Amino acid sequence: MKKVLVALSMAMSLGLSAQEAPKVTSAIIALRGNELVEAKGFIDEATDIIDGKNQAEIKEKILSKFYYNKSLIYSKIAASPDAAIKALDENANDVAAQSILDLIKFESVAKKQPYTADAIQNIPNIAYNYLIEASAAYETGDYEGAYNGYMSAYELKKNELLGKSASLDTGLLFNAGIIAGQAGNLEASVGAFRSCLDLGYTGVTFTATDILGNPKQYPNKAAMEKDITAGLATDPVVGEDVRPSVYISLINAYKKLEDETKYNQTLSEARAKYPENKDLLDIQLQSFLDNKDYDGALANLDEAIEKNPTKGIYHFVKGNILQTELKDLDAALTEYKRAVELDSTLSDAMYMCGLVYIDRANEITEQMNNLGLNETRKYNALKDKQKGVFEESLQYFEKSYEMNPEDMDIVRALMEVYRKVGDYQKSMDMKAVLEAAGE
Repeated sequence: MKKVLVALSMAMSLGLSAQEAPKVTSAIIALRGNELVEAKGFIDEATDIIDGKNQAEIKEKILSKFYYNKSLIYSKIAASPDAAIKALDENANDVAAQSILDLIKFESVAKKQPYTADAIQNIPNIAYNYLIEASAAYETGDYEGAYNGYMSAYELKKNELLGKSASLDTGLLFNAGIIAGQAGNLEASVGAFRSCLDLGYTGVTFTATDILGNPKQYPNKAAMEKDITAGLATDPVVGEDVRPSVYISLINAYKKLEDETKYNQTLSEARAKYPENKDLLDIQLQSFLDNKDYDGALANLDEAIEKNPTKGIYHFVKGNILQTELKDLDAALTEYKRAVELDSTLSDAMYMCGLVYIDRANEITEQMNNLGLNETRKYNALKDKQKGVFEESLQYFEKSYEMNPEDMDIVRALMEVYRKVGDYQKSMDMKAVLEAAGE
C-alpha cells in the first residue's frame, strides 16, 4: 500500500509540474485560429501557474513558448479594431512589451534561443501599437496619454535587452517633447528636446518618387541615392534640418519655466550654431529688449539688418530704441525713413517720424520755459521755430493717416498738431473722427 501511495504522490507532483504546458499549447492553438478571447484565457491561466512556481522547475522550451506567445496574444489584442477585443485589457500593449522583453532576457541565459530573433522582429509592431494609442489619445485632447504613448514606444525601441537591434528613435522623442508641452508638462518637454539635441537629432527626411510615381521615404541619404543610381527612383528631396525649431521649442519652454540661466545658455548656444536663422535672431533681439540691454539690441539689429537688407522692420525697431531710450532723434529719424523706404506699409514707422518732430518741439518747449520774463524776443523766436517743427511733422502724420486711417493714435496726433499750427478746422475734423469711433 505504501508503494501505491508513493507512486500516486509522484504522479500528482509530475502533473502539477507540467500543468502549464497544456495551457500554453491551448493558447497557441487559439491564437492560430484568431480566437483571442480564448487565447488570452489560456495564457492568463498559464501565467498564474508559472508565477506560482520556481522558474527552475519549468522546462526552458515551455517558458520560451510562453513568453513569446503571450506577447503575440496581447499585441494582437492591443491592435484589434474590435472594441470588445481591445476592452479585454486596456494595458494589453504594456503586457506585450514586457513579455517580449522577458523572453529576450530569459533566452539570453538559456541553452537555446528559439524565439529571440522573431521577438525582435515584432518590436516595431508593438511600438506602432503605442503610436496608434498615442494618436487616439491626442485626438481626444488627452495630451498626457499621447505623451506616454510616444515615450513608451521610444523606451521600448531603445531597450538595452535588444542589443544591436536597439535604436534611438529621436523622431519619437521630438514628438513627445511637443506633446508634453501641450500637456503643460514643461519639465518633460525640456527633457525630450534637450535629449534630441544631445543625441544629434536633425529631423532631416529623404524622399524620392518611385517607378510607379509614388512618393517613397528613405531611412537615410545613402539608401535614397542607391535607388536613384539603380533607376528605381527619381526626384530626390532632402528635407530641412529642424534643429533650429527644436532649439526654439526648448528656449520657449525655459522661458515659461522662468529658468533664466538655461534660457540664456540655450539661446546663446543656438545662435552660435545657427547664426543665419532669423527666428533665433529675433528671439535674441527680444531678449535684449526685455532686459533693457540696448547696446546688445542695437548690435543684434545691425546684424539683422546686414542679413536681411530688405526688411524694414529692423530699421523701425532700431529707430525706436534710438529715439525712446538713447534720445538720438537724428539717428532715429534716419532709421524710420529707411524703414518706410523698404516697406511702404509700415505706417507705424511713418507715424514715428512725426513723433521725432514732436520730441524736437518738446525740446524747444523746455528752452522756452527756461527763459526769463524779459526775454520776450527769444521766446517769440523759439515759438516760431517750434511752429515750423510742428509743420514739418504734419507731412509724416498725414501720410501715416493715409496708410492707416483706423489708427486713432494717428488721429489724435493730427488733431493736436493741426491745433498747434493754427489749422483749427482740420483739428475739429480729427476730433469728429475720434468721437465717431467712440474715443
